[in-house]
Amino acid sequence: MRMLFVSALLLVSFASSVSSRDMKFRFVNPTFGGDSFNSSHLLGLAEIQKDFFKSDSETVSAASSQDDLFVRQLQSRLLSGLSAGLSEAITGAENGDSDTIRIGDQEIFYSRTANDINVTITNLLDGSVTEIELPVVE
Repeated sequence: MRMLFVSALLLVSFASSVSSRDMKFRFVNPTFGGDSFNSSHLLGLAEIQKDFFKSDSETVSAASSQDDLFVRQLQSRLLSGLSAGLSEAITGAENGDSDTIRIGDQEIFYSRTANDINVTITNLLDGSVTEIELPVVE
């Protein structure tokens, strides 16, 4: 019983010593009026977060860049083969031959004379025209 009385007395004495005060909001960030000594700590935290998110996005972009690289190389290889075939058809044409070839949004017109080969490439989307004049080499 005596133990119970001492415990109750201690509990009452601790309860009477508890005090409180008004809570006031203070900015932590010195940009908004907070303590200027927090600036280096907050800057360090921001750098760590930036590096963390940057490494995640680089991993994703590295994987997608590999896919993009493969697509670009395949497209380049196919266009190279197509241009080699066109080049062979144009340079192997007889004197007086002409033809129009349409590939996607490009229209290629060529005509061969005795001295030169004229090639006109028209972009059908914007109407831009590129003209190439090649000497006949035999």
